[in-house]
Amino acid sequence: MELLCVQLQLPQLSAAGLLQLCTWLLALSPDLSFSSATVLTRSLFLERILSLTSSASQLLRTALTSFCAKYTYPVCSALLIPLLQAPGIGPAQTELLCVCRTPCCLHSHLSLREETFLVLQSLLERLPPPQITEAQKLDLAMVLESNTTFLRKSLQASLKHLGH
Repeated sequence: MELLCVQLQLPQLSAAGLLQLCTWLLALSPDLSFSSATVLTRSLFLERILSLTSSASQLLRTALTSFCAKYTYPVCSALLIPLLQAPGIGPAQTELLCVCRTPCCLHSHLSLREETFLVLQSLLERLPPPQITEAQKLDLAMVLESNTTFLRKSLQASLKHLGH
């Protein structure tokens, strides 16, 4: 799959081409395997997002959020974790992390696993207070309230810290 992505030059697709490809991939039946979705996530989004110097286009946002909604865990492992580990991510990358966090990690019908909590913990620790909206904080607080893992209190403390 990685060789195919390179040969097709997927990382070089325009934003419109990226959205068209994602729309087509999301319509596939059966769904992509975890490993295929992970490779595609890295190929389609990681370098593109790491290289952002200003806010992402609406086309990139739409492609990312739709892909994230269907392939939650591949996106978390192939995109969110590497972005959180990248040195010096800027406001453009942080903004996209916030954009994709709702369908990826926090949607109320998903049960949050320990790995997801660790990703969110890292995200919250790196966000300056102006980069998360009150609505996003409320969404996160509601999801955390209904979860029972032992990491919940730590994440709630990080969320509370953002309020100051």
